Amino acid sequence: MKTINDAIVERLYKYMNEQNLTQYKLAQLSGVPFTTLKSIMQRKTSNITLKTIILLARGLNISLNEFLDKNSFNCEKLELE
Repeated sequence: MKTINDAIVERLYKYMNEQNLTQYKLAQLSGVPFTTLKSIMQRKTSNITLKTIILLARGLNISLNEFLDKNSFNCEKLELE
């Protein structure tokens, strides 16, 4: 079963690949410190805040609703940590 963090990382990779963005560039665009983003991408961060998700969505130039896609964040399929 995948975790919420796994779903977030999957969504980040999806949009970063589509937009040809590096982690460093996304950090610049979003205002999220590079070290924080790197830690998220390496699945070392276990408590990603909603504020961080909003900043990352803005950096990707997508809405929060688009980022939190119902198929990726289906409550029945996610393990709560």
